[in-house]
Amino acid sequence: MSTLDTLASQIPQELRVKLMQHFGIAKEYEKNPGMISITYYCLMYIANEALKLQKDKQFVSNVLDYLEATKRNNPNDEIIKSMSTGQATIEELISVLVTEANEAEDDEHKTSEQLRLLMRKHYTVGGLADVLSVFGPVKDDFITLGKIAKSRAVTIFRDLKSGAGSTGPSSTMKPPDSHIDTSAHIVSPSKPSEMPSSNPASSFYNQTTSNKDVPLDVISQSQKLLRYANSALEHEDIATAVYNCEQALQLLQPYNH
Repeated sequence: MSTLDTLASQIPQELRVKLMQHFGIAKEYEKNPGMISITYYCLMYIANEALKLQKDKQFVSNVLDYLEATKRNNPNDEIIKSMSTGQATIEELISVLVTEANEAEDDEHKTSEQLRLLMRKHYTVGGLADVLSVFGPVKDDFITLGKIAKSRAVTIFRDLKSGAGSTGPSSTMKPPDSHIDTSAHIVSPSKPSEMPSSNPASSFYNQTTSNKDVPLDVISQSQKLLRYANSALEHEDIATAVYNCEQALQLLQPYNH
């Protein structure tokens, strides 16, 4: 049994549901020596959360011992040595995972294995967004990303249990019970969508349009994108709202006669 497995088995019962996700992420990145810093900060987050509980001091002590050993064994790791570098690294990792998840979400036909991989990406984004709290207050963009990613992971998990991905496209997936619309695309806060040079909304509304020749699937998809935008605005996620509005306009512009 690895050190992380031993620590995971010692986690206080009150924190087991909340923190097992972060142990899983830590163990995954521990496999790559070049990413040990991610494991380090995941364990720092776990220690911080356990300290808040103030019940199992031995567990906290064991986690802190792991952190000290990791620091000693990686004396030249700048990400571990510098908290600011650690924060920037995790934020960038989240951005990369978000981009990959968005690309995967665009594929309407996913196998069950592809859905499992996508679920793990969302799962990791959600956990790493939590870990950012070790550096201080988490930026609003990353809080939103974490919420969306966690709910999306739950949705995919439920659909995998019901057989999604084996016979049909992922577009059949149902929205979760959460108030967050997790079908919305996640937009990386470090790479906001580029605004077009002209205002497509203005040109759209300034022209007379007939929708008789607009395919029903285009109308349906546009309505869905605008619902995503509305959901993002409810959570003050402007980047996601802009992105989905632009996507809807791109779908409709060819029919703007």
